[in-house]
Amino acid sequence: MLARGDSQAIQSLPAAAPPPFPAWARAVTAAETEAEAAFFAGAALSRLDAIVRENPPWSGVWRRRLALSVAAANVRRAGRTEGEAALRDALHLSRPGGDPGPAGKFLLASRELGQRPTRQWRSSLAAAAEVLGVPHDGALEEALEAAEACAASARPAPFAAARAFALARRALTSSAGRPSAGRGGEGELLAAWLADAVLAQRLNWPFALPLLAAPLFAGGGRRLGGDVADGAETAHVVFAYAKSAAGAVDLAGDLARRAEKLETVAPKLRAKGAGAALRALLDEDCLAASSEIGGQLSERGARRLFDRLVALGAIRELTGRATFRLYGL
Repeated sequence: MLARGDSQAIQSLPAAAPPPFPAWARAVTAAETEAEAAFFAGAALSRLDAIVRENPPWSGVWRRRLALSVAAANVRRAGRTEGEAALRDALHLSRPGGDPGPAGKFLLASRELGQRPTRQWRSSLAAAAEVLGVPHDGALEEALEAAEACAASARPAPFAAARAFALARRALTSSAGRPSAGRGGEGELLAAWLADAVLAQRLNWPFALPLLAAPLFAGGGRRLGGDVADGAETAHVVFAYAKSAAGAVDLAGDLARRAEKLETVAPKLRAKGAGAALRALLDEDCLAASSEIGGQLSERGARRLFDRLVALGAIRELTGRATFRLYGL
């Protein structure tokens, strides 16, 4: 939250959009070899790396939006029908501390990846596993140790992450070791989660981004067979990073432009607590009028402020409903 509760608090925030993702580096068709996958992944991760290291003021909503996309992919992978809108409702329209339901738990677990600095990835993973109801047993510890080994290896970052995904998936979904480990998709979610944590460590990012699951499990995806770290399956995972990194760069550009618009309209706002609300909009995927916003805005005041920002074209109402509305960049 901002130290000051007025619109002056965000006027100096830099909001320049990153350069558009270059067409030559955007993967269109699936890579046929590891070398081709590595080329596209390297190009995409290089562009993404520059944005992550800048740590722009809208990086909070950026990580939340990526987590939403990852959670939706995992929900589909688990055979459920909830999309991004339903996941938002599950999280934001449930009581504080209440049960958001099975799909909502996938979103909470995905958001844990970017909640803490990269160096605290073990604590974040423990929180994600707890949300999903995955016990901290021998299988989870095996997955954690595999991730640590991959992060410390000399493999290029996307290949280290692919290896971590393979080993963690094997540990967390093995029917021999844990009969229910893969039921509902929790094991694969955590495996992709650990791969993203390894990628962030290998690239020395200040925070991790939820990346792998969205392209890897898109539309339910195909079940990966055998050892993902070998041959074509390695290329499949590395290529998924190429696609997700390019998508994350595209999303960053869109959010930067929206944040710039928010900065532009800030001087027009006179409501007490407007600055805290604007900061929260840069931190969160979306807000309800009932959200806790610095303790300075009543629910009625927040609703009026959000509706004014919608009218000014600075934010969007994301549900299309007349009631229980959600607002965001």
